[in-house]
Amino acid sequence: MARPKIPLISKRKALEVALDIIDNEGIESLSIRRLAERLKVNGASLYHHFENKEEIVVGAAKLALEEVRTPQTHDEPWRVWILRNARRLRQAFREHPDLVPVMLRRQPLGIGAAQMDATVALLEEENVPTGAIAPMLEALELYAIGSALHESRGDAPGADHDPTKTPHLSRAFEQRALTADEIFDTVCEKIIDTVIMTAVERGGSTSPGAARKAADTRAEEAKATA
Repeated sequence: MARPKIPLISKRKALEVALDIIDNEGIESLSIRRLAERLKVNGASLYHHFENKEEIVVGAAKLALEEVRTPQTHDEPWRVWILRNARRLRQAFREHPDLVPVMLRRQPLGIGAAQMDATVALLEEENVPTGAIAPMLEALELYAIGSALHESRGDAPGADHDPTKTPHLSRAFEQRALTADEIFDTVCEKIIDTVIMTAVERGGSTSPGAARKAADTRAEEAKATA
């Protein structure tokens, strides 16, 4: 179908409404017709911005991940922003559980690929062991997904336990010493530490940033002794 020459609605507005439909009605409810109805436009108007429904779903997923950003500078320690991004990723999965399957195949769809590449580049510049970067990012994402899906059930921890049948388990949940957020941060920090330590032990401690720094140092030393 030919795209209209003049868009009647903005692409971002269309994606915001599409994301709302996915969150409140389910991803199967999203269609060109349903989105057009919500936007009060003719379905043909949407073809100015999108080729098909799949492109709308991908755009909605990118919008959901909008807050998961790579810093542009080295103004704060890399562990700080990596943990922040892990929290934001968990929040995105928690708020948009129907998009989890879409996000899981995001690389073939191009979702977040540029951000991931920028993240790897910045971590290399921060001299994070190259061998640790991919395992660390993968592990943090997997844990964010699992944590978000567990919490998206909506019940309070331990709410499904009957104290009369499982008194010990119920008491353990009642007296829990850490909140879900505290557990998430603690486990993420352990993931980062363990992956880096393992990578270093296996000889994967070099990084392009460290190699460039060493090369620059050698060049300066050679220049000074020339």
